[in-house]
Amino acid sequence: MGQDSPLQGFFTPRGVAVFGSMQEGWFFGAAIVIRDLLAIGYPGGIYPVHPTSESVCGQKVYRSLEGIAHPVDLAVIVTSFRHVPEIVMQCARKGIRHLVVVSDGFGESGAEGRKRQAELLSLARGYGMRIIGPNTLGIFDTTHGLTTVPYERGYDYARTGGLSIVTQTGMYGPQAVPFHEYSFGINKIIDLGNMCDIDETDCLEFLGRDENTQVISLYMEHTRCAARFLEVARAISAIKPILCLKGGRSPDAASALASHTGSLAGDDALYDGLLRQAGIMRVEEYEDLFECAKGFLYQPLPQGNRLGIVTLTGAMGIQCIDAARENGLTPGQPTPESVARLRDIHPSLGAHPVDLGPPSAANGASLFDYYRQAVDTLMQDPGIDCLYVNVYVTPLIKPALYEGLLGHMRATQTKPIVMWAYGTASESIREFSALAEGHAIPCFTTTRKALLSLGCMVRHARWKRSRLLPPQGDMAGRSQAPACRA
Repeated sequence: MGQDSPLQGFFTPRGVAVFGSMQEGWFFGAAIVIRDLLAIGYPGGIYPVHPTSESVCGQKVYRSLEGIAHPVDLAVIVTSFRHVPEIVMQCARKGIRHLVVVSDGFGESGAEGRKRQAELLSLARGYGMRIIGPNTLGIFDTTHGLTTVPYERGYDYARTGGLSIVTQTGMYGPQAVPFHEYSFGINKIIDLGNMCDIDETDCLEFLGRDENTQVISLYMEHTRCAARFLEVARAISAIKPILCLKGGRSPDAASALASHTGSLAGDDALYDGLLRQAGIMRVEEYEDLFECAKGFLYQPLPQGNRLGIVTLTGAMGIQCIDAARENGLTPGQPTPESVARLRDIHPSLGAHPVDLGPPSAANGASLFDYYRQAVDTLMQDPGIDCLYVNVYVTPLIKPALYEGLLGHMRATQTKPIVMWAYGTASESIREFSALAEGHAIPCFTTTRKALLSLGCMVRHARWKRSRLLPPQGDMAGRSQAPACRA
């Protein structure tokens, strides 16, 4: 990552100063930031600042920045809004140019708060400072061992991975999501809060160049400058996928945004068009920003949208077709050679979806061999671009029995695969999901979620191919989105 991004200094500071309550053993506060910086292995200097505290988490507490003789590049402010201007002045004298303002009571709190926020931004700009926030969790970065999140999360997290999240709500922070239960790792989380300065477009630009970010998930309430957003997002989405959950779709929800982060949501139809023009894949539910990312993190992109289906139940095959259509997929048509191979596996096979229920009921001992041969047949079929497979787990058909099949699928696959497991025990289903994802085959909570992820992969692959072609028509690249806002 180059030095041009205004976010670079937030992620590679030589030292971090943390302002706020140093009370340990509470669920919120500056003390948690200090503790977690130590736990996550932040390599720079950690400097708690408080006028009366002596120590926190075994670290010396400084009365003010003036007592710190070491370089400090980032300040985390977890105080009442009343103390923020004074702290900003301290930071200016110290030469700190990057601020994470966790404090609330700004733009989200009405007219007086908006005035305070404007004054904060003006003060920071006067000294060449950049702000994430206010009213934010700030950042969580597993690559550089850096966190500013002031909430107790209740679990240890030492994993890193390819998913980075940009959000205008704290609901995607590690204190709100059990990231330790996901098989994939988190790279960076950036909570923009009220977004008075650093915005979602800055973040997309930064993460687009970040070699550790494979997929970007974006929770968005509004953009201040649609033209710049479109320009940056189109460039990034040609390189890596961007998933977006846009808040404020209904008029009532849009009006409620003003009391959340002071957002002005704008016309949802215009945002829908903006996201399409930017090559961003819009999703509908909170969990989709994690679930849909799994396909991209684990699997190759499909060459087309023709879906192969291997199921243990005919009814689920039918539901799979419905869900496929909803997500831009079409059931593939196996070649006559594939149909003949399927019938060689068992006379009851040959149709598509491939329903293994009847032959396995007649000969249960051959279930895993049926799966292997059916998946191999569709994997090799030129009329199939991607596969959906469902399996059944019970106390008798234990997840571990699928180990050989999963290993074979991973070793021989040339096309993306998604899976769904069902059965009589939730614990067995979770165990199977973990086993499948240990083989880099994503397993989903529902068939619909599996095909939503696969559909996003198809859309992204198609978008990438289209970006290699010259634009068509005089409307190419134009946005009818809301104008820039100050």
